[in-house]
Amino acid sequence: MRNHFPISIAEIQLETIRKNLSLIKEKASAKRVLAVVKCNAYRHGAVKVSRFIENFVDWFAVATVDEGIELRMGGIKKPILVFGVPTYENAAAYQTHNLTATISDLSHFSVLVDGTTYHLNFDTGMGRLGFSPAQASEVRQYAVASQRLLCSGIYSHYATADDPGSDYVYIQHQRFKHILAHFTEVPLVHMSNTGAATNYSDIDQFGMIRTGLGMMGYNAGYTRHSWLSPALTWKTKAAQVRPIRKGDVVSYSSTWVCPEDGFLATLPVGYADGVPRSLSNKLQVLISNRFYRQVGNVTMDMTMIYLGGDKIEERCEVTLLGGAAWNAYEWAEHGQTNVHEILTNITSRVEKLYI
Repeated sequence: MRNHFPISIAEIQLETIRKNLSLIKEKASAKRVLAVVKCNAYRHGAVKVSRFIENFVDWFAVATVDEGIELRMGGIKKPILVFGVPTYENAAAYQTHNLTATISDLSHFSVLVDGTTYHLNFDTGMGRLGFSPAQASEVRQYAVASQRLLCSGIYSHYATADDPGSDYVYIQHQRFKHILAHFTEVPLVHMSNTGAATNYSDIDQFGMIRTGLGMMGYNAGYTRHSWLSPALTWKTKAAQVRPIRKGDVVSYSSTWVCPEDGFLATLPVGYADGVPRSLSNKLQVLISNRFYRQVGNVTMDMTMIYLGGDKIEERCEVTLLGGAAWNAYEWAEHGQTNVHEILTNITSRVEKLYI
């Protein structure tokens, strides 16, 4: 039983995540699946989500050692790959918590402690972390010489696979295949994210696919897969409803002027909760199956909604994101960002409710 009244709640359908996972795996004809649960599983709750899907995946991946430790402390037993760079400060934690490191620079071979398991990361065109393809022979020499460490995998990352029709996907794919010729004995190979796994059925998906945003119900690009279902619905309640007159202005900088007498609802959420300020005067929310326009600049803790002539009850439920309201695609489109940023910007002030 709740002993307080949350300002807003993110309802998370765990079974929807599992279903999305199953559909992605089926469409990619994937042998194995790595579930990416970094950034608290895109704010869906890493431990809760991972516990629910652990029997349906083969690996997990996180961005940092601390995120990996959180999963272990939460009872997760499956292998966990850390994408981030190993340092002397966190090197021992890989062994202590049975985490798999990523080696993306030659210096990392000397950083990691004896007995650590690792995956090699090659940059085939993402331009982020990883060895260059030209280093393949040298990396192999280091790996062979570093018998105190165990290489259990090799991977790369597509830069443009979020939508179909990119020639660069095939260029990266071919680069990676040339690299793999130097590492034929490495047992696990992975490169495809959700986009590559679902938009490019004609490429080799190798031994395992990775999915993060996809299992939450979204494709990362402009392509919207109707067979994926968003798992998160964000709701709040109106904190105040009051009259507003024609000509009245709302919020900082007075960017909105009331066109007609009516009513204004103030919601107890703002950009400190994860409502982007870039959605000011653009967002629409759902109240009693009807859309209403957000007006004025979104503030840190509050957001205002123009109701026209409708006077709703205070504490009336308002759906901000997901469900029958705008989903993260619409938020990203109108806020000129991507779905990843919309979801990961939802802060800890928003309480989670698992259904």
